[in-house]
Amino acid sequence: MSDEPLPEIALECGTRMIADLHLDARAAGALQAFEAWFAGLRDAPALLVLGDLFEYWTGPGQARVPEIERLLAALRARAREGAALHFLRGNRDFLLGESFARAVGGHVHPGGVIGLAPGGWRILFLHGDELATQDKSYQRLRRVLRTRAVRVLADSAPVALSGAVARALRRRSARAVAAKSADYVELQAAAAAGWCERNRAHVLVCGHAHRFRSETLPGGARWIVLDAFGGARDVLRLSSAGELVPETSGAARLQAGAAPLSSPVPMIIALDGPAGAGKSTLARALAQELGLFFLDTGAMYRAVTLAVLQRGLSPEDGAACAAVARELELDFDARGHVLMDGRPGEPAIRGPEVTRAVSLVAAHADVRAAVVARQRDIAARASRDGRGGVVAEGRDTTTVVFPDATHKFYLTASVAERARRRARQEGAFERLDEIRAEIERRDRLDSEREHAPLRVAKDARRVDTDGLSVAEVVARLLAHVRGARP
Repeated sequence: MSDEPLPEIALECGTRMIADLHLDARAAGALQAFEAWFAGLRDAPALLVLGDLFEYWTGPGQARVPEIERLLAALRARAREGAALHFLRGNRDFLLGESFARAVGGHVHPGGVIGLAPGGWRILFLHGDELATQDKSYQRLRRVLRTRAVRVLADSAPVALSGAVARALRRRSARAVAAKSADYVELQAAAAAGWCERNRAHVLVCGHAHRFRSETLPGGARWIVLDAFGGARDVLRLSSAGELVPETSGAARLQAGAAPLSSPVPMIIALDGPAGAGKSTLARALAQELGLFFLDTGAMYRAVTLAVLQRGLSPEDGAACAAVARELELDFDARGHVLMDGRPGEPAIRGPEVTRAVSLVAAHADVRAAVVARQRDIAARASRDGRGGVVAEGRDTTTVVFPDATHKFYLTASVAERARRRARQEGAFERLDEIRAEIERRDRLDSEREHAPLRVAKDARRVDTDGLSVAEVVARLLAHVRGARP
């Protein structure tokens, strides 16, 4: 963080904040959705875009692309009508600068901005990538990309060349992020609290994570992370009472070819498959792309198993395990991590003792009945809360939990591939043979259990993930959900 104080701007009631739009001349649906939403903001005295307005930005030459030129003209017209336009740089459009600000009649704030709201509240606006402090490799790259040398090169390159390079970098970045654990790329509350303390901020608002989050930080400041554009809570509005009110842009239903996520019928996407097939990683990524709630059903069984072990009970004692499952309050926090009686279950639920015992606990019929009921309750609540639906993964999600799911997928991979993935995830390649044997044992337990055994639903789409990256599998799933050719 720079030692220079951040600029301060006055915020009027009705101001809107949005982030992570990822607009691209090659994706007409998203551009049209933003233009439609923006045209309806006649009551907004100001708009703050908290980074990643564009999928990528390579300099003034991009402003001459017809689709982008039309977008800039719409922004410029609104500025001439008196609306204040403020833009932060994101990790995708880190080259936004003065030429863009002049083109739209707005302001670009490279390092963030402080909003002064009614009632004396100081609201700190960041893109959010600066809070991913555990991801050291990204933070190093972030510093390099913001050097003057990179800016000069981008400004001097032909538009076609710079665009091709930017798209190639985006693909590489997607693969790199997919290979990292969720905890590694997570925005850090301690970093957020530090930014608030240094800037005397009462509230911090950012994007980047693509998933709504609202919590109180150490020190008392409030922290809000916006959904990506198209999510259920992708906009904030400053109310007449000075409150930040989450809203939806409705972009998901406006984008051409996208599923109507805000329709009265909630979308349920269910993924099944054996241990190590990548279900959790893929389900989380798919939920993020579609702006749906990620329901980690496997984490719920792990939470019950952890509680059984903590109580000194036998995983083979069905009655005892069922009693724990009925008594334990299972829920999820704003980041999609399981809560056990209101307390975080991570990382303890991922420990080797839980991994060895979870199939035994999950095999009991009364345990499954209690957990399935809770899963359905959580899915119904996610739909009522305006999140559009859920993406759920497990081993009987398509057959038992959500037999009427909107979309069903069965993910497979060879035992060897699943063992390598698990070893890579745990950083334990020296245990590869042991991990493979454990996966084979879990396959037998899951397939041969009496109650809700692992099997392929008749109407599920089978997807073999061997040799495919996370990004490639997600692209296939998205194509099917949106009705496009894979």
